[in-house]
Amino acid sequence: MDLPDDITPAPTTQELPIAGYKHLPRIEVEGHVGELGKEEATAVLRYERGHRDRTPIIQLLTSRLRQLRSGEGQSS
Repeated sequence: MDLPDDITPAPTTQELPIAGYKHLPRIEVEGHVGELGKEEATAVLRYERGHRDRTPIIQLLTSRLRQLRSGEGQSS
């Protein structure tokens, strides 16, 4: 699976590209994922895996990263 290296520390919420991420429910997070670029999606994925570990969000972020790597869904 194409996931960031597990030894990289998870970012703090202040470093995340989605304001108030720590308190957002899954449905609101999902609404922001399509706007994220590669570095942003990677940071959110690291945070999610290290803190809340919500499987649907991890799957969505992983899918977003695959899109970006294949050249689809480029953030503007």
